[in-house]
Amino acid sequence: MLEHPNHVLAISTVRMASATEVENSAGPIVCLATFSVERTSDDEARFASTHVTFEPDGAWRAPAAHVRCLLHRHTYVIGCRPSSLNHRERYLRRRSATYEELPGTAELPPLQRHVIRAREKTLARLGREHGLMVSDRPPDLLQAKREAAERATAIWLMALGFVHDRDERANLYAAWEAWRVLERARPLPF
Repeated sequence: MLEHPNHVLAISTVRMASATEVENSAGPIVCLATFSVERTSDDEARFASTHVTFEPDGAWRAPAAHVRCLLHRHTYVIGCRPSSLNHRERYLRRRSATYEELPGTAELPPLQRHVIRAREKTLARLGREHGLMVSDRPPDLLQAKREAAERATAIWLMALGFVHDRDERANLYAAWEAWRVLERARPLPF
C-alpha cells in the first residue's frame, strides 16, 4: 500500500474449530469485527468499528452479509492470517482464496482484497505498542471473541506501516488516536 486508500476495512474473524474436517480445521465464523477508516479529505478521516457474534449453527451467510453492508465500491479490504512454519499448512493456506479469509468480499476485484501474513507475536506486539489487547498466542474462543475488535484495529495499524508517505501516516495515526480518546470517553450504554 503506497498510498492509503479512501476507504479501508480491516476484518478480524473468529472461527470455531471444526472437529469433523481434518483438511480444513476452521469451522463457522462465530465472531467478526471490523475497523473502518474513510478519508474525508487529505488530513481528515472518519473511523468506525463493529463487533458482532454469530451462533455456530446459525445462518452461515450472516457474517458475509454484515461485511457487504459496510463495503463501498472502492473499499480496500484487509485481513491478517498467521504465517506458519508448517509447510503443509502453508500450502493449504496459499490455495485458499482471500475472500475465504475476508467474508463478504468475493464481489470485490482481487486488487481490493489483501491478506497480510504475519506471526501472531508480531501482530500482538504491534497492538500492545499502541495500547490494544491482542494475544500473542492463539487464545481460547472466548478470549478471541473479546479481542476481535482490537485485532481488526491492529491489522489496520500494520497496513498503515506500508503507506509510503510519512506525513500521511502521521496524519492518519493522529486522527485515529483522537478518535480513540473520544470513543473511550463515551459513556457506557447501560
